[in-house]
Amino acid sequence: MTPYQLIKLAAAAVSALAIVPGAALAQPAEKSASQCFARSLIDGFNAPDDRTVYLRVGVRDVWRLDLMTDCINLTFRQSLGLESIPGSAWICSPLEATVVYGDTGIRQRCPVKAMHKLTPDELAAVPKRDRP
Repeated sequence: MTPYQLIKLAAAAVSALAIVPGAALAQPAEKSASQCFARSLIDGFNAPDDRTVYLRVGVRDVWRLDLMTDCINLTFRQSLGLESIPGSAWICSPLEATVVYGDTGIRQRCPVKAMHKLTPDELAAVPKRDRP
């Protein structure tokens, strides 16, 4: 094989690899409803500490969000927001969610490290004062 053919083959391989991730982003893998929630269905929250947020989603579901860092004064918030990937109404992984709130006029952003839909037993173990 000539050097020109090797370069042409390598360029084709690189082009093929560049197409695969783009296709994956355009059409994310399907997740079941138990692994995702719609931002529009959030009906309340509570932050028992500066690294944990409980969300009430719909009538009966409660999700726990564990944050990557301490979000100073999060426990004193009367309101907060949850940003997702632009153009998506669903949150299916921690990488797709960021907790946002205002603190003395400055917008704070707190990336989510882990998220988990609580089972009825797990919710029962959460103190009532910490539930959303």
